[in-house]
Amino acid sequence: MVVLFPLAYSLWLSFTDVNLLRSTGPAIELFGVRVPLFRFVGLQNYVRIFDDPLYWSSLWRTLYFVGAFVVEATLMGLGMALVLNERFGGRPLMRSLLLIPWSLSRVVVGLLWVGILDFEFGALNGVLHNLGLIERSISFFRDGFTALNVLVSVYMWNQAPFATLLFLAGMQSIPEEHYMAAAVDGAGYWRRLFHITLPALRPILFLILVLSTVNGFLMLDLIYVLSMGGPGQETTTISWLGFQTAFSFFKFGPGTAILYTLTALCLLLTFVYHWVVLRRFEAEA
Repeated sequence: MVVLFPLAYSLWLSFTDVNLLRSTGPAIELFGVRVPLFRFVGLQNYVRIFDDPLYWSSLWRTLYFVGAFVVEATLMGLGMALVLNERFGGRPLMRSLLLIPWSLSRVVVGLLWVGILDFEFGALNGVLHNLGLIERSISFFRDGFTALNVLVSVYMWNQAPFATLLFLAGMQSIPEEHYMAAAVDGAGYWRRLFHITLPALRPILFLILVLSTVNGFLMLDLIYVLSMGGPGQETTTISWLGFQTAFSFFKFGPGTAILYTLTALCLLLTFVYHWVVLRRFEAEA
């Protein structure tokens, strides 16, 4: 019930219309307070959002954000896992430090990067200026495309350690005998990587792709702290648009409908990942 009731209620809400700021329409009086009633409108909310140019611009922006984030987080996580899977001095300490970005709240992460990227007092601008690499401060959030890529990079910094942890667990579950046999056959590092490590990591890769995609679609905190959807609406994603529609304009029906399109996209991409990554793996198994 903890999961099913909110899910069913939110789905029903996406087919209704209510606006707490509207003074007309069906309502009841409770202790002298006018409480608007939800009115069932069927697919009208979905038709409206699909006719809204802002929705489609936010959708393409979201797809770019999610695609860039998934690629960056996956490749960075794999690279760090390959390094931390090797034996070297200080490896336990490096593994512990790796988890710090992931363990931080995303609001804290946003505030931390505000201090780093701020136009006037940011630490990054200060370091670049002291090194003589720039003459004037860089405004990282002045241009919409640049701001969107900054959000991708900050979110990757926060989430890539989790991908590293999963990849590292997968690597350590591969029997050492496979690598010893490959070494006897004369296989070098890259051949062992492409013919032993990466094929064995396909289930882990599938899990990381799904989790990264869902997290990317639902990312809201960093936008709230770093850009508020700006400049203009250049960093407005579907999650931010749904949040604004529901909780800033109190249009709960359209806002919920907007967010349910993300649910459909997540399910669709999960099937795509399964077909691309795991279909052949399951056939071989």
